[in-house]
Amino acid sequence: MPPASRGGPGSRAPPRRRRRPLYAGRIVETRGTDELFDRPRHPYTAGLLASTPRVEPGAPAPRPIPGRPVSLAETPPGCAFAARCAHALPRCFEEAPALARFGDGLAACHRADEGITL
Repeated sequence: MPPASRGGPGSRAPPRRRRRPLYAGRIVETRGTDELFDRPRHPYTAGLLASTPRVEPGAPAPRPIPGRPVSLAETPPGCAFAARCAHALPRCFEEAPALARFGDGLAACHRADEGITL
């Protein structure tokens, strides 16, 4: 009998770890751990990574995400992260991005195809 599918019961391969950062109660991105750390597709994910303290000697200081987090009671039109986003376009304030496929993951950003850096 062949082994079960990757990561399933009886599988010989370890399960693939996926990360799902959330902002304002919505998943903004889902990718494998390595892909997410190497090339985030959502500005909030990039901001989380940039704000994480590093222990390596000479590592840059953490950079906080500017602005105030949106309350779950608020429902701004468009992307909930737009007011804090350095990459926001006028469209971002008007139209909520759908969670769409980019490579091996999903991202809810109108600019996800560009790759995001902070």
